[in-house]
Amino acid sequence: MKGWKRWMAVGCSHGSEIDPEARKAVLTFKDRWKPHTTIHLGDFLDLAAFRSGAVRDSNDADHAANISDDLSDGISFLHELAPQMILCGNHEARLWHLASSPNALLAHAATLTIQKITDTATKLRATLQPYGIREYVEIGGTKFLHGYMFNTAAIRDHAEAFGDCVIAHLHRVGHERARNLGGASGRCVGMLARFDMEYASTRRATLAWSQGFSYGYYKDKSCVVYLCERKKDQPWMLPM
Repeated sequence: MKGWKRWMAVGCSHGSEIDPEARKAVLTFKDRWKPHTTIHLGDFLDLAAFRSGAVRDSNDADHAANISDDLSDGISFLHELAPQMILCGNHEARLWHLASSPNALLAHAATLTIQKITDTATKLRATLQPYGIREYVEIGGTKFLHGYMFNTAAIRDHAEAFGDCVIAHLHRVGHERARNLGGASGRCVGMLARFDMEYASTRRATLAWSQGFSYGYYKDKSCVVYLCERKKDQPWMLPM
């Protein structure tokens, strides 16, 4: 394995919605694996109160979601994980959108939260990647991004759009191949959030959810990718 380095990636921990067992599992694995590069693929905060429906409707249940607890738990996990690369997901992207809101109080709250995120990245000496269709980090020729598409074939669609890639966003662990001569592979790390998050309690798609993370080796333009998955009501079976 001369010249190869170890990496690890997680995503969708969702602030105060993180599952305590998942949190313990990934931190335990990191301590054993000792990766050279650790990546959080985004949605490290939940930010339910900043959701567009909650902002518009004061009767929306998320309107009262606790921002302080969500921010505290999300930032605490980042400090424990200590990633070298932090990607913003679609949940964090709400903040940058609302920072220019004509609602002064909302804009101020979003700006303060952004400052907390950037201060955390600075303290961790981590790169902070914004959310956008062309935003990703790359190691060993494989792109790491939060993810943008959300459908039953989304992992394959990301591979066809970006080439070899590792994503989060979908809340399910999976591996699919692109339909092209290059044969790129797309992999999804699943989530670290609780299976019983209230907003999704009646959505059929949540039956496919699984927790997990990704890890492997990289050097130059080569990247070896493995997945660890935990389905609902199953124990965590760590690779080492």
